[in-house]
Amino acid sequence: MLNRGLRLCLVVLLVGLSLLAVTVVRVNSVPRLMNFGNEEEGATCGWVLYSDFLMFNRDFSVNIRANNTVSVYILDEAAIKQWNTAKIVNAAWAYEDVVGDVFSEQANGRGGYAVLVYLPEDSVTAIKVVLTFSGFEKDLLIASLTIVSVSILSFVTLVIINQRNRSLINTNSKCVNTA
Repeated sequence: MLNRGLRLCLVVLLVGLSLLAVTVVRVNSVPRLMNFGNEEEGATCGWVLYSDFLMFNRDFSVNIRANNTVSVYILDEAAIKQWNTAKIVNAAWAYEDVVGDVFSEQANGRGGYAVLVYLPEDSVTAIKVVLTFSGFEKDLLIASLTIVSVSILSFVTLVIINQRNRSLINTNSKCVNTA
C-alpha cells in the first residue's frame, strides 16, 4: 500500500512540475495585434468592436498608435454583453482621447475580453492596438507550486512511515528470534 502511495505522490509531483514548466514557458507571449480604420468613406466610422481574446491574470501593456484622437476601451465578458444589448460602455480599462501611448496594466483574472474603439467620423483614422502580456500567470504559478509542495510533503511523509514500519518489523523479528 505504501508503494502505491509513493507512486501516486511521484505522479502528482510530475503533474505539478509539468504545470510549473508550462507556466514558465508562458511568461512571455506573442503580442496581440489589432488594426482598426475608416480609410474607406463610411466604412468603420464610430464604434468598432474587436472581440474574442483571452486574458490571464498577469501584467500586460497596451500600445496605442493612431493618426487621430481615438478612445480605446477594454471590456470584460459582462461589459461585452452590456455593450451588445444596450450600447453602454462599462470598461475594465479606458484610454480616452489618445493619439498614441503605452499603458501598463495588470489583469485581475482569466476571462474573455474585447477591445472597443471609437473612431472619429469627421476624418480618416487608422489605429493600431497591440496587447503584450508578460510575467507569470499567478493562478497557474500558485497551483503548480501548491501541487509540487503537497506531493513532496506527502512523499517525504510516506518515506518516513515506510522507514518506521521497516525498523519496527526488524525490531519485532529480532525479538522473535531471541526467544
